[in-house]
Amino acid sequence: MHLKDHSRKIVWAFVAFLAMGGLIGCGPQSEEQRIDTELKRLGEARVKVYPFAGRVTIDGQPPKAAKARERTILMLNDLSKLDVPPNKRQFVVCGPQGEFAFSAYGAGDGIPPGKYVVTIGQYFYSKKNGYTSPDLLKNLYNDPEKNAKNPEFVIDHKDPGKSDYVFNLEIAGKEAATPGPKAITEIPD
Repeated sequence: MHLKDHSRKIVWAFVAFLAMGGLIGCGPQSEEQRIDTELKRLGEARVKVYPFAGRVTIDGQPPKAAKARERTILMLNDLSKLDVPPNKRQFVVCGPQGEFAFSAYGAGDGIPPGKYVVTIGQYFYSKKNGYTSPDLLKNLYNDPEKNAKNPEFVIDHKDPGKSDYVFNLEIAGKEAATPGPKAITEIPD
């Protein structure tokens, strides 16, 4: 190895060390400051967000995944923007007890205010394809146009937010629905 190559590697290693340590600029930055710095670099501005969290139950129980890669997804839909691909909409994967919390800038801090229609589906997940059909919840709750007619799924999200939503989905004994044209049947990666 040439001395020049070795020196270049040392310089880059030092720059990476300083960047990781938050030592570049005016000293250590808080997580909030790092987020604001990155938003500024991207030409974006921080927007106010409010908590949006709770849990999903299926027939009164936490969602049960028959297979390890099955995930229950809660998605927020803007009815005026249903042409936005599902993977570009706000969604969250529910935890093992059905718990969910949306995050914008930090864990569970919430989402911007707005009127949303909630859709929920249970899909198989793979790194290659994302979340794929069939919806194991029988396509009963994955259609934003259909859910917009049910007040339980229409959310006017505003200050101070809400952290105790409960969406109890009734599946047992119901026939599978035919997915409508706007139904979320998969969420590609």
